[in-house]
Amino acid sequence: MLDALARFARAEVAANDIEPWAATLAELHRAGAFAGDEEAHWAVALYNTYDGFGSAFGVLDRWPGPLGWSLADDRDDVARFECTQERRNLRGGRVVKRFASYASLVGLDTQEAWLRRGLAGGSPAADFTLLTIWMRRVWGVGRQSAFEWAEFVAKVFGWAIDCEDGQWWESEGPRRSLQRLYGNPTPSVGWLNDRAHECRAWLAEEHGVELAWVDFETVICDFNVMRDGRYYVGRHLAALREEIDAAPPAWRDQLEAAWKAVAPGEWQGIAPGIDPEKMPVFARTGAIVEAPC
Repeated sequence: MLDALARFARAEVAANDIEPWAATLAELHRAGAFAGDEEAHWAVALYNTYDGFGSAFGVLDRWPGPLGWSLADDRDDVARFECTQERRNLRGGRVVKRFASYASLVGLDTQEAWLRRGLAGGSPAADFTLLTIWMRRVWGVGRQSAFEWAEFVAKVFGWAIDCEDGQWWESEGPRRSLQRLYGNPTPSVGWLNDRAHECRAWLAEEHGVELAWVDFETVICDFNVMRDGRYYVGRHLAALREEIDAAPPAWRDQLEAAWKAVAPGEWQGIAPGIDPEKMPVFARTGAIVEAPC
């Protein structure tokens, strides 16, 4: 199964399907699509809240930032925007509580200044961990949400932070993937870290797939989901394509330009929306979908 992981990792990297939302936000920031870093930080926080561009950019189109949102008469309308399955804990109006918590913590400061107060100026790995702990002060932000938020801050703004592992013990998908790949139903933290380092080094040294820790975490999680019949290479891109189509018209041109910069040529014309027929292919046949067919 490790050889299948290597084939999958190469295909996912080639398709730029590991975390295309972060790549798209980074491209928007690079291209000057946002009205400064504050709007870009707000966009990152919004995506982290809803886990979807349709809702994130819908909110961005109406409220200029956490302070502006907190002062608006219609601020409770944020609950009308869809939170995906990944953020189901914020459904039922609880997203309002998360925004209120974030706005209160940031206060009259900038979002960047508030986030930087979570750093100690030490090693990139230590600061990544400290930032995730700091982010969890926001109500409703758990391990996965904080990990992804810190990952996006690093990728979008070029912050010198990078985790030294995948926070395996608290994770779900990545932890189960390592357990399954190496056959240990009751792992210790040390065993999980050792296998993660071993697997990541093996992918780089034996197969030429070098992954940052945040991307390695995504790859092995996606591989595990694919083994269960719920993933295929290009699934993230297809979902992102659909989300861009659902974004407000005011953001459509910038998002389309970013999409063209992020999606490899053969993937740019994929149909929007996840294809349910492709998801069980690997589980049934062992074949990895590697092209947008």
